[in-house]
Amino acid sequence: MGDFSRGAPTHLTKVGAEKLRDILREHEAHLAGKTDARPAALAFTDLSDADLTGANLTLADLTGARLHRARLDGSRLSMSKCGGADFRNATLDGADLRWADLRGACLRAAGLNDANMAESNGAEALTPVYDAEGRMSDGGPTKRAIDLSGASVQRADLSGAQLPLAFALHADFADANLGDSNLAGADLRKAQMMSARLEGADLQNTDLSGATLTGASLTGAQISGANFTGTDLRGAIIDASLRSRPELAAAIFAAASRHAPEDLGEVLRQHELWVRSEGRQGQRADLSDFDFSGRDLRGVNLMGALLERACFSQALLGQANLALARMNFADLRNAELVKSNLRGASLTRAMMDGANLSYANLAAIKDDAPNIRAARTNLGAAKLKKAVLVGANLSGASLVAADLREADLREANLTGADLTDGRFDGANLLGAQMTNARLDRARDLLLPN
Repeated sequence: MGDFSRGAPTHLTKVGAEKLRDILREHEAHLAGKTDARPAALAFTDLSDADLTGANLTLADLTGARLHRARLDGSRLSMSKCGGADFRNATLDGADLRWADLRGACLRAAGLNDANMAESNGAEALTPVYDAEGRMSDGGPTKRAIDLSGASVQRADLSGAQLPLAFALHADFADANLGDSNLAGADLRKAQMMSARLEGADLQNTDLSGATLTGASLTGAQISGANFTGTDLRGAIIDASLRSRPELAAAIFAAASRHAPEDLGEVLRQHELWVRSEGRQGQRADLSDFDFSGRDLRGVNLMGALLERACFSQALLGQANLALARMNFADLRNAELVKSNLRGASLTRAMMDGANLSYANLAAIKDDAPNIRAARTNLGAAKLKKAVLVGANLSGASLVAADLREADLREANLTGADLTDGRFDGANLLGAQMTNARLDRARDLLLPN
């Protein structure tokens, strides 16, 4: 356990804006290799309300610093020393905190949306306590792990982060990547973790009571001793071996599908009739929460069907008609959707890692389409890691905050698509058409020449 109280000063040092600019300028020179330039030494300073937007603080020493309400959006803090630092109410949206020492740091109510905190260390430490005037408290140091209570950490990358015993009450981790992180013993009561990645995470003895994990992926997670009382796990992806564990006995799961497996043939026939008669005959299929995993559904007509949270893992859906279907939170991992029709479908937060969507049609439906309402295919926050989208038509589709890391998008049509906040690390975009595509804050996007 770290001890940041040793040698801590009795008062925090206030740093003015002009002096701070000089320190940052010299730190930049130090990072550039200038031998007589000094690195930023900001330990136990008061930087409250400082504007550090985009600042390069790589390897800087911010141990015990106070940064209340500081603006650090887009700042670079990788490998920095922030043990015991107080960032409460600060904004660090899009900041780079990879490998940062955050032991005992306070990030209460901070903004960390889209931040990169991969492999950061937020373990427990002894930290000194200072009052509002910056004087050390007579009560002595306090022992605490990282405090993320009330923080907004949406879409952040915390993969491999060490966060044991973290205090994250009411924190918002929607769509965040917490894969292989250590959250053992953490307090995540009432946290929002919708569609978060928790694959391989250590959740042993973690308190997740009342938390929302709708659509989250917990494959390979360790949950011994965890508290899932009242935890919303509807649409969450959980290993079959964990389903019967006592830790999940009081969790909230989606209701069973209204249809038994043996009824599927008749449901599909009635839905086909409903589609062909434009709703005058038959019945629209509601197969939400149905398990289609591994089924051969090639050429099936489920246009406009209700398929919320349905599991299509490894299903065969080549040339299927899924236009205008509602497939939010559906599990389509490794599904085969070659040449399928998904125009106007809603796939918000669908899990589609490894799916094969080669030559699939996911284009927006325009106003001039006969007898069909206009609709944009919605892949907002969908998980498409390592998905194959060779030659797919995604023109006009919404892929806001979609995870397309290592996806194969060769020759794909992304004309007019909205890729805002998307993640593209390792994606192959050779030959892709991106005319008028919206690329605001798209991360790791390398466009071929």
